Amino acid sequence: MSKLYQALALLERFERGEFIQPSEAESLLVGIFEACGYPVSEKGFIGSGNALLEVDCFIRAMVDGSSKVIAIEVKAGSRQAGIDSIQQAFNLKANGPFDRAMIVSRLGFSADALQHADMIGLGEIDLFGPEHLRNWIAKQAEPQEVVSKCETIVRRAMRELAQTVAQHPDELPRIEWRDLERLLGEVFDGIGFDTKVTRSGKDGGFDLELTAMEGGKKQVYLVEVKHWSEQKPGMSHVRKLVRITASRQATASLLLSTSGFTRPVYSGITEFTIPVCLGGREKIISLCRTYYRLSSALWLEDTSLQETLLSGTLGRR
Repeated sequence: MSKLYQALALLERFERGEFIQPSEAESLLVGIFEACGYPVSEKGFIGSGNALLEVDCFIRAMVDGSSKVIAIEVKAGSRQAGIDSIQQAFNLKANGPFDRAMIVSRLGFSADALQHADMIGLGEIDLFGPEHLRNWIAKQAEPQEVVSKCETIVRRAMRELAQTVAQHPDELPRIEWRDLERLLGEVFDGIGFDTKVTRSGKDGGFDLELTAMEGGKKQVYLVEVKHWSEQKPGMSHVRKLVRITASRQATASLLLSTSGFTRPVYSGITEFTIPVCLGGREKIISLCRTYYRLSSALWLEDTSLQETLLSGTLGRR
């Protein structure tokens, strides 16, 4: 645990720009990875002749159950990393002895850089701003969960269902309501939330509880899922979720419905001061697609988890 506190302290120094030379920033990142149990293998030039490549450092890590060699580029300047940084990382991956490449940028990434990474390097280039790196470090402190064989089988099935919805949205109506809750539990967990799926019949008015560290503070989100074929949630369902959100002092709540909502809900959602948002079938599909993009890799968009959760919803403030 002390090593992880050390990693967080080093990250704070990196984020505040407490270094003079780029090499000092690289040393801070080396310290972070080593404190998290990923010894840095080497730094400097890789290859020879025309294939000579310069990399800040690289590590070996387990990804999808196999050992991968990951090149790491550190961007510690006074502006966001741009397209040139993405292309540099992609060239390292394509031309060097690396399975993937990672960019750690002190000030995050430009919109053009994110789009370029999505286009040329999805699943091959990992993008980390300080906030994402902080969440990743915190994950290293969590004890390994003891999962039964049955639970392992169920979770594997939910992951496959989530990927199926992402690729074939027309399959969504064929998923049983309780399985949709479990599926979304896997989706939110894969996106980066600490996720708890409530027990059936004892949910207290919500189906999933999501937590995340953002801006150095713990944020809590409640999610209620309605998977009905004949009915649509109305204002009574929204009011109930508003009360629960207030009583639990949650950051925000999200009501998801595959069948949409009654007409009064669309016009009345703005009357509430408690942050409760609405998402329909397309929001569920969008979440599954985000999960699908991230499930094969460490690759992370430089957006907050709250942005991922609430973007494209009705009632968002």
